[in-house]
Amino acid sequence: MVNEKKFREKKFREKKISYIKPLDRVILIAVFVMFIVLLVGIRIGTQSYKESQIVALQDFMDILAETQKAQFERYVSEKISLLQGWATFPEIYEMDTAQQEAFIKGRSKAMGFHHIFIIREDGMGIYIEENTIRDQRNEIFYENVMKQDIYITEPFYGGDAVTMTISVSIRDENGEKVGALCGAIDLNELQRMFSQNRMFMKGFSYLINSDGAYIASTDMNKVYDKETIYEEEGTDSSLISEAFAQSADMSGVMMQDDVEYLANITYLKDYDWVIVQGISMEEIFKGVRYIDDWYYFALAIIVVLIVCVARIIFYWNRNNRKINTDTLTGCRSRAAMQNLLEYLEHIYKYDITVIYFDLNYFKQINDTYGHEQGDKILCLFAKTLMEVFDRWGQVGRMGGDEFMVVLRDVPEEETRQLCRQLSERLTEQKRKLDFACELSTSYGFATRKQGSREPLDNIIIQADQNMYRFKEKYR
Repeated sequence: MVNEKKFREKKFREKKISYIKPLDRVILIAVFVMFIVLLVGIRIGTQSYKESQIVALQDFMDILAETQKAQFERYVSEKISLLQGWATFPEIYEMDTAQQEAFIKGRSKAMGFHHIFIIREDGMGIYIEENTIRDQRNEIFYENVMKQDIYITEPFYGGDAVTMTISVSIRDENGEKVGALCGAIDLNELQRMFSQNRMFMKGFSYLINSDGAYIASTDMNKVYDKETIYEEEGTDSSLISEAFAQSADMSGVMMQDDVEYLANITYLKDYDWVIVQGISMEEIFKGVRYIDDWYYFALAIIVVLIVCVARIIFYWNRNNRKINTDTLTGCRSRAAMQNLLEYLEHIYKYDITVIYFDLNYFKQINDTYGHEQGDKILCLFAKTLMEVFDRWGQVGRMGGDEFMVVLRDVPEEETRQLCRQLSERLTEQKRKLDFACELSTSYGFATRKQGSREPLDNIIIQADQNMYRFKEKYR
């Protein structure tokens, strides 16, 4: 018996027949690689552009936020300075109520206030524009005003406006606090300031306190309607909450009214308020939207091409199988064996053995039992050939009852042993036939030794001649 373990690794695979030329294959692969590189390049470029846009806009919003912060603080500082200047006038702290009213009345609008009023030490509020006096001793506002030299209230909703009050101390000539001069700012003034800094793209800009209430906004309806950002539907205010919790500036992406925005939050520590700015992400990326469209279009084209090429390859492979397989016996076809020999022609590092087989008295079988029985004998012979030789080489039908086996690096004695094994199996198969006939084979083989450059056509001729010598001897 042939030592299977010894020769198991010496089996070689058939080189498939291919209708794609090497250059065509290279071009096909190159086109696919170019498409993939193009898609990856578009995706990387788009992502890089988006990231650069975000960075650039974030820088812009940082500058704008600092500008708004400076404007707001300057605006409030100016109002504080005005009130402090007035509070030092002897006319304010030395006059009686009637004289103070006469001094202040009519000057509120000119000073940029909605109205100006005085809180006396005894808790009485002198509202000059309204010409009323209120007892405010039990109000928190009175306590805060008297405790602090400068005090700024949260927005107050009342009357015909939303106002924010700034108060400064009134002191007599001895430096004793005798009351507070208060100026109410119409938040429409802040709104105009925010409107001047309206984002050049679709977005928002507003000022809110730690409760989430709007103090000023490009949309002042949020202020008038006393809206709270924490209660708005479709809004994720976690970034704002974090800014308040950490008393620090924040930036990132936030949702408002179910729209995604690139947001910048600037914390005003003196007031515990934040300036919030946002630019719609859709607006930011509208310039690259068409690139994404082209990307998905190209991706769709690639998918279609892959499907088409896969279909073509499927049919190529099916045709290859048809061409490479003998339709009657299931072993390799004549074309497959010729393709294999062409492949091996210039490979000199192995021993190449060609064995020719021919069924003895096959014509007599066809004439006696008919071609249908003859075909059965051919199939049986091919099956037995493959059982014996398929592990060591390639088995093919060259036409009629002629078969070829090509072996690689199988020694001569082992080749003879395999051929004898075939004859033994054919004898066993003969006993199983349901009709009496001759089932034997003549064979001949020749080997091109490793390193020899003798054409394989010569080896085939030698194998064929050896087979006919065997046949003559058999007869």
